[in-house]
Amino acid sequence: MNDDRQRWERIRAGGFWRCLLLRGALGWGLPFCLFWSLIADMLGVATLRNALLESLPLGLAAGLVWGFACWGFSLLQLMKSKE
Repeated sequence: MNDDRQRWERIRAGGFWRCLLLRGALGWGLPFCLFWSLIADMLGVATLRNALLESLPLGLAAGLVWGFACWGFSLLQLMKSKE
């Protein structure tokens, strides 16, 4: 339990924007875009370059949502661990 609390404190200490951008948009959104583009290329739906350009806005937006959810979850876990 102590390790989990330290992890959540580390996320909170990093700050909201760091969590939103690094964990969300760059850490989840970009790999999602790349994976989505590779699948589209393998299925022959679009070329890798075109699929990557088309999926980039969706991936970054989904990554921002993920980062926001991660931030909220870390705050909830910190509150639970303090009780």
